[in-house]
Amino acid sequence: MTLTLALVPLDERPVNTRYPQMLGAIGGPDVLLPPEEIRGRQRVPADLPAVADWLREAARRSAAALVSTDYLGYGNLISARISDDSAADALARLRLLADINADCPVHAFSLITRVSNADDNVEEPLYWARWGATFYRYSQMTSRAASVEATNEELSALRALEQSLPADLKADWLARRLRNHTVNLGLLDMAARDHLSTLLLTSDDTAPYGFPSAERRDLGRWPHLIGPALADRVMMHPGADEVGSALVARLINQHSGAAPRVWIEYAIPDDEELVAPYEDRPIRETVQGQIGACGCVLADAPESSDFLLGVVTPSPRRTDYRPQYQDEDRATRTSDYAQFLTRLAGWQAQGRPVALADVAYPNGSDPLLMEMLLSDKCPLRPAALCAYGAWNTAGNTLGVVVAQAACALHMGDDPQRAAAQRLFLAHRFLEDWGYQAMVRREARADAESHWGRRDPDPEDSDEQAHVRGFIERRLAEVLTVLQRHDIGAGLSLAPGSVRLPWRRTFEADFDLRT
Repeated sequence: MTLTLALVPLDERPVNTRYPQMLGAIGGPDVLLPPEEIRGRQRVPADLPAVADWLREAARRSAAALVSTDYLGYGNLISARISDDSAADALARLRLLADINADCPVHAFSLITRVSNADDNVEEPLYWARWGATFYRYSQMTSRAASVEATNEELSALRALEQSLPADLKADWLARRLRNHTVNLGLLDMAARDHLSTLLLTSDDTAPYGFPSAERRDLGRWPHLIGPALADRVMMHPGADEVGSALVARLINQHSGAAPRVWIEYAIPDDEELVAPYEDRPIRETVQGQIGACGCVLADAPESSDFLLGVVTPSPRRTDYRPQYQDEDRATRTSDYAQFLTRLAGWQAQGRPVALADVAYPNGSDPLLMEMLLSDKCPLRPAALCAYGAWNTAGNTLGVVVAQAACALHMGDDPQRAAAQRLFLAHRFLEDWGYQAMVRREARADAESHWGRRDPDPEDSDEQAHVRGFIERRLAEVLTVLQRHDIGAGLSLAPGSVRLPWRRTFEADFDLRT
């Protein structure tokens, strides 16, 4: 009997909708999603009464419900940051989960709201265009002053910064954070009362200091105080857009009674204590958190593992990649990478599944690692990897890589699942390396040359079509490079399939076909 899962996604973007379904095609389950016409888009919230009706009906024919409470409570990710709804409004909508959980286990996930470090209001309140970076500094300095013994100079700087913020905007922003924190406390209460089977409280674009890390510490102490009955069902780690994929893998493992054992190989072992950009803890803890979220466990030794997870450790720069880093990276990381790839190749040669998570830099593959991986001299066969990823934050990458590797263990001899596995692997290389590390930068330069800005006008169909056409031509060229290494063999980029989900160049979607 086919396993069916109902997914209420974080929002309508492909990372939250398409990835879980593609992983389901590898591991077996049908992943149900709300109809497109009620999902909402970007700053337009979903039709929440219609979503609630859909969830009630879908839960009746599903083995479990995977539910973003930001979506069900507010309408989507952005609405959770900008909505004027109260905590009472959101919690009233979430009461539905207790009713569903009685017959269909609910695995809920909620974000600890980020503080974006940019004067950019695409995903934030409108005043973030002027005050975003200032609010970020205020968050950092306030948290640090409460966590360590601040100097008089630091306290004076904090007071001056606070006085520079418009009082009405500060009150608006902090009240919204208080609301979201209250809802997360309410979700802990629901979990403690067995109204939720599992609760993931993940940190969205966080840092060691700031309001999000302080809120995480406050939330995190309750499960430990209450005890194992709650602590065993609550998970907290950095992440956001990967959670739906991780939960699909978790439910596949639970359904089959499996807990895959994972052995971790770090590219630069001493760097496992580094904190990746947009995260608040050492990468070692992020890796372990994502392994647990996917329903996997740590192996005692590589020989006893079900798959090996190679982790390209973060650059100590804690920034996105920039071309000027090339020479220094080549001098400092080449030897470690060569040894790392050789170690992974040794396990691959023994027939062991090997997954590769590249978190050297956020938002795309490490160019040096990919140059070495696609070299004819590389002993590791990239097309034979059971998973690959290098997109967005470290938590995003790791969650999807571990999920794909876990799903691949359940393929069996099914040719359709094997084809889905090859498709997703090719998609990841083409998107994470091809688009995010190369074509996105080129598309933005092309847009700058035409219109003096890196993104097309969201309302200009000609500009949108021009950028999509540019991306399609370049991705087709990159695919031919990957196919020389058997990645995406027999696949082609479907003509006209390139999409800009939020009409910007940050993310792109496309279809591969046989």
